[in-house]
Amino acid sequence: MLTPDKVGEPHGRRRPLGTHQALTLPSVWIMMLLLTAILLLFQFQSFVFNQELVANLRSDGTSEVDGLLIVADTSVLTDYVAYIFNPAILTPLLGAVIAGAEFRTGQFGMSVLAVPDRGRLLAGKLTAVAVQVLILGVIWIGVAKALLHLAVRGSDALVDDVWSPSFLLADSRVLLFMVATTVFIYALTLIARKTLVGVIVTVLLVMVTMTQVLALVSPAVDALTPFSAARNLVLAGSDVAVPLTGSPAWGAAVLLGWAVVACVVAVAGVLSRDAK
Repeated sequence: MLTPDKVGEPHGRRRPLGTHQALTLPSVWIMMLLLTAILLLFQFQSFVFNQELVANLRSDGTSEVDGLLIVADTSVLTDYVAYIFNPAILTPLLGAVIAGAEFRTGQFGMSVLAVPDRGRLLAGKLTAVAVQVLILGVIWIGVAKALLHLAVRGSDALVDDVWSPSFLLADSRVLLFMVATTVFIYALTLIARKTLVGVIVTVLLVMVTMTQVLALVSPAVDALTPFSAARNLVLAGSDVAVPLTGSPAWGAAVLLGWAVVACVVAVAGVLSRDAK
């Protein structure tokens, strides 16, 4: 007798995608590995720079790197945040890939048919994506901290900074940013039912943020866009040349707002249409 979690399973060899089975899709693994490779590339650049910084460290806490005199602890924190934020801005693509793969393989429709309570099913899927990205973010932060520790181990003061409140606050902001933006794009892709829509929206929003076009025209409006809000949240307090258009608290509120609205619309859309 077939139970709901085995509907459509020929001879026990195939199971429909449940709220925890996105990891079984090859495209999801490929995207996670690709994003992690990008993170490692940034971390390698940071590692080399920090090694030179420690090698030239002076008693007053400054260091000369490439002919520039910089404050060591400020530079280490700024680079730490920036070199996680830059690859993390692409993690929403993972949300698009997960949602798109579910539709492309027919797994989403099978899950909806197998679980009568669509609201509960969608809540489970959204939670699973959030947890998946959260775990990925924790792994990234662990790698970044380990490499940073190795790079600055010649300075006790800089090693202690790695676990200081300012670094831990930066970690929490990065995790919030990664989870909120990825869930937002995942929900948006569920609404559109096409991976390309999620990818295009992500790329366009990243371009708007990186080019600072909207920030020059209207900083207030720029602060309302997801990735600009993420920048305001994550890069606040860092010595970066990028101008911010809002406070960290406002950035967090905007990010969560976009994610919640997209999730509500996605759930409402699935509840109102037949599974395909």
